Amino acid sequence: MKKKIAITKGDGVGPEVVDEGIKILKLITNYTDFEFNLVEAPAGGNVYKQYGDNLPQKSFEIIKSADALLFGAVGLPDLPPGVAESAILKIRQGLDLFVNLRPIKLYEPLKNRCPLKEEFIGEGIDITFIRENTEGLYSNYGSKLENNKAESVMLYTRKGCERIIKYAFEYATKVKHQKITSVDKANLLKPSQLWRKIFHEIGEGYPTLAKEDIYIDAFCQWLIRAPYKFQTVVTGNMFGDIISDEGAFLIGSLGMASSGNIHPGKISMYEPIHGSAPDIAGKNIANPIGTILSIKLMMQESFNLMEIANEIEIAIDQALYEGRTIDIQETNIKTMSTQDMGDLIANKLKESLKK
Repeated sequence: MKKKIAITKGDGVGPEVVDEGIKILKLITNYTDFEFNLVEAPAGGNVYKQYGDNLPQKSFEIIKSADALLFGAVGLPDLPPGVAESAILKIRQGLDLFVNLRPIKLYEPLKNRCPLKEEFIGEGIDITFIRENTEGLYSNYGSKLENNKAESVMLYTRKGCERIIKYAFEYATKVKHQKITSVDKANLLKPSQLWRKIFHEIGEGYPTLAKEDIYIDAFCQWLIRAPYKFQTVVTGNMFGDIISDEGAFLIGSLGMASSGNIHPGKISMYEPIHGSAPDIAGKNIANPIGTILSIKLMMQESFNLMEIANEIEIAIDQALYEGRTIDIQETNIKTMSTQDMGDLIANKLKESLKK
């Protein structure tokens, strides 16, 4: 199987962590029957400085012709907010990537890194956040900024709600979850009332799944008090952004969290959820695991290579017992650079792929 993967390294620590992800993709090409052709598609703040555009048309054409996109992180401190970051929204909306898939899992070696007491961790933290990715406040529909007034329209459509909620129910069924949780603000917001109505309409077709609705403010505290109670969580764009970042804090570091921006059956974008972190750029200390787990999602969601996806996760779990980057360091475990951590995981994966 031959596939083309576009590579956007981005800004700050983006190139450093993406380079470690490229090691994994090349390893899969070298030791399996799957061949990945990697083509760079520059975007972000540094590209804006050079060309006056954070997503040049040439880069977007490369992305559109690929089978998947591995994306680093964009944003620079000497550019106004949004100048670099809006490249992500252009890709999401330009490719209609309506699913934002964000798994949050506390790996056994990192249990001591979780800020919660053991009683709150319970049986463990393993949640998949499924966030609507093209509507809501982030769509910039009707946005205005004046001297003394600013507004953004929180637009939900039936089509937008139906397709993400349907995806979430199908995902929960596929991974054999027993419960699906919808997060909204239906006691106040009209868009959330439409969302809740559609959630229950679609839910009637999945009688074996337990279903619950939770307001966003209540969910934020339950995510701290009892994260083990949640499995598949589906929500709108802004709420999903907030709670998935909150959830990432529980698994040891934001550097551990991955994401997929997905349109099923079409090109999708995979990226760690951490930012460009310009304060540590070039120091070779960023955690590459979020990027490598994003490749695991790519194998799983875009290429249906479930066995390889599983081997990547096993390699990460094994590596965490031997070495850590500084954000997840622990006494008696070797502190590693970005590059060394990537090498350690790659070597673990290589051993399993050679068998």
